[in-house]
Amino acid sequence: MKANRRQVIVARVYEKARRKLEAHHKQTDAKLELFCQNPLHNSLDFHELDRCPHEGWWSYKVNNDIRTIVADHQDCWVVCYVDHHDDAYQWAAKRRFTLNLLDGSYAIAPPIEEVVEQVEAVPETTQGFRVPLSGYTPEEIMRLGVPEDWAEHLVQATEEELNRLLTRAMEEDWMPEDVIERLSDLVDRKRPYRELVPPQISVLLPSELFRRRPRDFWAPESEEEIRKAIRGDWQQWIIFLHSSQKEAVERDMHGPIRISGAAGTSKTVVAAHRTAWLAQKYPEARILLTTFTEVLANNLRQRVEQIIGPIVGTNIEVNHLHSVAYRLFLREMNRKEELIGNGSPEMDALLEEAIRRSGKSESLQFVRMEWEAIIDAWNVRSLDTYLKMERIGRKVALPPSRREALWSVFDQVRQLLEERNLITYDAICHAVAEHVNQHPELRYDCVVVDEAQDFGPAELTLIRALAPSDKPNSLFLCADSRQRIYRPAVPWSRFGIDTRGRSYILRVNYRTTREIQDFAESVLPFSIEGFQEDEPQLLAQHPIALMKGVVPEAKGYDNIEAEMRGLKE
Repeated sequence: MKANRRQVIVARVYEKARRKLEAHHKQTDAKLELFCQNPLHNSLDFHELDRCPHEGWWSYKVNNDIRTIVADHQDCWVVCYVDHHDDAYQWAAKRRFTLNLLDGSYAIAPPIEEVVEQVEAVPETTQGFRVPLSGYTPEEIMRLGVPEDWAEHLVQATEEELNRLLTRAMEEDWMPEDVIERLSDLVDRKRPYRELVPPQISVLLPSELFRRRPRDFWAPESEEEIRKAIRGDWQQWIIFLHSSQKEAVERDMHGPIRISGAAGTSKTVVAAHRTAWLAQKYPEARILLTTFTEVLANNLRQRVEQIIGPIVGTNIEVNHLHSVAYRLFLREMNRKEELIGNGSPEMDALLEEAIRRSGKSESLQFVRMEWEAIIDAWNVRSLDTYLKMERIGRKVALPPSRREALWSVFDQVRQLLEERNLITYDAICHAVAEHVNQHPELRYDCVVVDEAQDFGPAELTLIRALAPSDKPNSLFLCADSRQRIYRPAVPWSRFGIDTRGRSYILRVNYRTTREIQDFAESVLPFSIEGFQEDEPQLLAQHPIALMKGVVPEAKGYDNIEAEMRGLKE
């Protein structure tokens, strides 16, 4: 056995098991590093589990109590699990690691007969019970990535048993998340079968298959990389990408592309990987990765640099949109106005002065909301335009006579801004967009946007101007209308951003537990205003949460002080 010449692959399920052994991290990490360097080292006591009911399992020693389980696959060792001695061996005894190199599928699942014996007995006849997969052959179910014996059973299983089996498979990490997602979608009739079948690949060696699944496996290429990964923060070094996310990242087409998904479905990870993918596909392209706030932009920058390394000196710019707009405003347009923020005390004082100058008796609150949602956001410059404006984002109807009266206030607002050499961010966005349209050489080749649901008319106008409309893959937007915070919804199509036929919805939740997701879903409204195109599907198709945790508790407090004490506790 030439063990020290094999590639070592680390499975994600190993990292999940490692988290539970916090007191043993130093030893488990040191022994993993040693195993990657020399599996035959005497201190590891690396040996085959010959009494295990399923072949291919090996084990090495971390200390007198902890054992690591390794799978033997031709040209590689797959590090799969770590736990206390008896628990580790029991884990291996209950699992079988199957690979299909013809279609690129794998599973770490027990034979189906062992699972079925453990669950409640199903009725001898399925008459009167829905059998969701009865219209498919076992071979068709296998094409979704399911082991043969499981496929033969699933086509005969009732809906209740299917849901129970899929839930158990997800909790126990028996099958890849994308396989469980495909089966769930097929059972719930969310997508037709032909859309669920993954591209068929054929590989020569298991290590090649594992490298094609970075969401599930990691193949360290050097001792230095091993040390950095196991001694540092794993999540900083292993940027997993689920196959469904990879499909979203690598969408290659003309016209704007939209990625939707509920909280936890890793839209930000997709945006970062999309930026890296574009940089590789178009080495000379100027790429902008942008979002709504500076904090979010810094997070995006870190994600991109985790994937491709430092971006200083490259053609990639990661910045929040208002910063991009202000830089172009100063450097390219040579403008000198000072910023004034909508909603700030300074802006409220200016609005109050405009009301006094106009001689009208309008309330500050109403004037502020009308200014921010209609006049400034849509760059309304004349009474004629105001009279014809749709009231997107404002539910209050205004007759022409009222608009005429209000216009005298807004006319004074414009004059005061000009007199004091002030300008708002919305006005900057509109001005820069107009300038870029006149000077197309200022455009980026590709623009990637995260948290796009929070952009209003001014920002969407600028985004459309910054991305060319005559190049492929030039505009990519990630958004979730249910997470909208800053702006009322507006239809993107009004700004030339038409994503019909180029939309993709992420359905797997990686970040929050199923319990937190269920609690959050319970307080969501049944309908939400301002969805883009087919986004109402998000309410009907809840994401699949992959983690389990504590059930959230809802607590109420009599006052803010008591609430803060409770939060601290």
